[in-house]
Amino acid sequence: MRYKDRVVRSVGDLLKALKKQAKPKQLIWFRGQSRKNWKLIPSLARNVSHLKAENALIKRFMQNAAPHLDVQPRDEWEWMFLMQHHRAHTRLLDWSESPLAALYFAVSNPAHKKMESAVWCLDPVALNRAANLKFEFDVEIPAFGTDKVLDSYLPSRVSENPAELFPIAIVGPRNTPRMAAQLGTFTINHRLHTPIEVFGARKHVWRWIIPPSAKPNLNRELAHLGYSALTLFPELDQVANLSKELLP
Repeated sequence: MRYKDRVVRSVGDLLKALKKQAKPKQLIWFRGQSRKNWKLIPSLARNVSHLKAENALIKRFMQNAAPHLDVQPRDEWEWMFLMQHHRAHTRLLDWSESPLAALYFAVSNPAHKKMESAVWCLDPVALNRAANLKFEFDVEIPAFGTDKVLDSYLPSRVSENPAELFPIAIVGPRNTPRMAAQLGTFTINHRLHTPIEVFGARKHVWRWIIPPSAKPNLNRELAHLGYSALTLFPELDQVANLSKELLP
């Protein structure tokens, strides 16, 4: 990895780490995980045999989702992103352009309050270069539905392509309130189930470790900064949950 693990106990520590490890105008994405030992691998790739079932899962999702949709997805990419949005298994892994959003996801789950958590940092341009994906403009990131270079990652093409392509960083329209609030971005795996942190020369990713003892303070600091479930999930269920906090 480019950097050794760094311990973060406060928002101030996070800012210090970011200043030390990021170059001016460098594009960095972030992902918070409740446990530091969880690998950077999408849900569908956590079991090798599940990768073979991808098309079957998509067909089943399409069959049952149709009556619940006001607007039908237009293509495979939109179906895949809709599935990801609703927590179905896909080859996508969520990232954010906001380090504070990632920090919130790392520390907010009470089920893991006694475990070390992690905020992973990803240089998406470096990841794509390691996958031999290059653009005329150095910091350009491919967008689904726009760049044909991504066609090989479509569900219908993965099974047809005998090559095992490396994971890459991609973007798409932030067409839901949740995507916009979380400043969401993605990585996508191809046929490989290798975690992103062990792929290539490992210079594209690093992490910040959060000790269990630091989580109460970090949750307070995030609350002071206005970060709550409603901030990142701007939906009526969270509005209702937030109102309950007024009760003694």
